[in-house]
Amino acid sequence: MSSGYSADTIAQSLLTDSPDVSQLADEIASASSISRDKAIELIRQVALQANAALFPPITHLELILTEGCNLACTYCFEKEMLGYRRMSIQTAKAALDLLFEYSGGARDLRITLFGGEPTLNFDAIRAATEYAEELAANAGKTLEFTTTTNGTLLTEQMAKYFAWHKIMVLLSIDGMASTNDRFRVDKRGLGTFDRVVLGLKTLKAEQPWIGVKMTVMPDNAPHLLEDVMGLYELGINQFVIGHATGIDWTPIAMQAYGEQLTKVYSWYVGHKGPDLRIAEFDEPGDGKAFFGCQAGRSTIAVGVDGEISACSKILALNNRKLLAKLGTVQFGLTHVRNRADLVGCSKVIAACNIQNIAADYQGGCFASNYSTHGDLFSPSLQDHQFSILNRIACSGCGSSH
Repeated sequence: MSSGYSADTIAQSLLTDSPDVSQLADEIASASSISRDKAIELIRQVALQANAALFPPITHLELILTEGCNLACTYCFEKEMLGYRRMSIQTAKAALDLLFEYSGGARDLRITLFGGEPTLNFDAIRAATEYAEELAANAGKTLEFTTTTNGTLLTEQMAKYFAWHKIMVLLSIDGMASTNDRFRVDKRGLGTFDRVVLGLKTLKAEQPWIGVKMTVMPDNAPHLLEDVMGLYELGINQFVIGHATGIDWTPIAMQAYGEQLTKVYSWYVGHKGPDLRIAEFDEPGDGKAFFGCQAGRSTIAVGVDGEISACSKILALNNRKLLAKLGTVQFGLTHVRNRADLVGCSKVIAACNIQNIAADYQGGCFASNYSTHGDLFSPSLQDHQFSILNRIACSGCGSSH
């Protein structure tokens, strides 16, 4: 190979603001008299080595199997992304190859089968699951599968498949009918609660443990406890509760959310057992491990076209021109500087220090920051207030002030 394209030279190219790796592959192939495929493989290996030297291993992959959805939830963070594109099986397998390459010595990996509505591309779910199982068996690694679905398209066949392959299902449902159907509607504007409950029953017939992902809107905040209790009575075992982001919350609505979350915590303490889990209450954490979140650190999201983002929420902000793009499944994590910004969080740290919130807040969600300020690294003060409410709830002090 020409000395002009040594591994060190290629690594320097990957440290630029926005490396054009396709052009770089053409230049290497031409100058070094090798095939373009070999040039791509060379870039891929240099990128792999650079990431291994600079960053933690990747242990969680979000596969965006489709951008399509059969619902029209009013608050959906993916509403700007939704379309008809689906991930090919070839792209899904390439993404899984990349996960195993970048996982390094980590033994426990997690794969989220996501969308849009992932069950719209069930062929890809099957192909990705079985290919990942094969890779894990060969590499001696363990897998944890999860999928988030609106539940309205679930069939007995799907439920059996999820159970057989130990794919944990999170149903997107915000509460009981009066709560859920205010915002989680289909394309005709009709509520979805009854259809989701049918999906829940279909799942329960095959596997006992079912979780829900609840998005709390301001108007629904006063009903959080009764919604959690109602869903538990319907057979839900795990709750992932989060406030709706990207919208303005009034002080009154935030107070109601905090009061209700504290009541949910008290209820959970009294009912906690082998059939009930709210992980945020069990492992609230002190937020001191590092600034930022896992996005780009140990987690990546791969879009339908094979482009790599730090997480599904960041990808959904603009899936045609990714913010903080990390690379592609063909070349790997080539945008090293973008990953360094996400992992190092120097901009977030500086902004939190300026706003005097660095002592108790680690920068929050990058996507939420962008929705608030148009900047991934400018912390949302509203989300900072929610983090305080969450800590108060977990303390069990019974006050939201």
